[in-house]
Amino acid sequence: MTKRVPSRKIRTTIKNQDLVEKRHNQIFEGARRLFAKKGYHVVGLRELSNEIGISLGNLYNYIKTKDDILYIIHQKAAEMVMQATKQKTNKVASPVTKLEEMMESELRTIDKYQDLILLIYQESHALRKASLHALLRSEEVHLQRFQKVLEEGMALGVFKSMNSIMLANIIKMMIDCWALKRWSLRGRVSLEVMKRGILGLVEKGIIN
Repeated sequence: MTKRVPSRKIRTTIKNQDLVEKRHNQIFEGARRLFAKKGYHVVGLRELSNEIGISLGNLYNYIKTKDDILYIIHQKAAEMVMQATKQKTNKVASPVTKLEEMMESELRTIDKYQDLILLIYQESHALRKASLHALLRSEEVHLQRFQKVLEEGMALGVFKSMNSIMLANIIKMMIDCWALKRWSLRGRVSLEVMKRGILGLVEKGIIN
């Protein structure tokens, strides 16, 4: 059973959780557009309220600070990545195929939301302690999914016996490079070449 992304509670004055989820999705989409266009530090809550079409006073019913916005962005992005990999591997038995599918689906999701991934890396220092700890916990859960597949393959003898925590982190960093190093890769390396390169490096390094 796939673990849920760990989260902290964002303080709201609204009791209807469906409405809160709807507004948080609106905040996510609005912030995503504005931050990509202007940058995180330039955009204020009033501009965000105008972007998503609700009053500033109403916006404060759902979030209190920009920390809440950054945290919502992280949670939504993490859920999208985990959901994408889950859908691709639900019925896959082979650890080799499962790992390939996880890496490919994550890379494609990173490509789709690369502005958000870069924002999370760049601005995580701005999060309050509770938000940062929740972010790190969700990252750990995500890494554990890679660890589990790696350990399954090691137990079956199809992967070399190595430190699964180390390998999971290395694989994740290679995938994240598509967003973090896009200033160097863009125009020089296609997504398909990046995918084949990562898969090739991992498989040559760990498959018996």
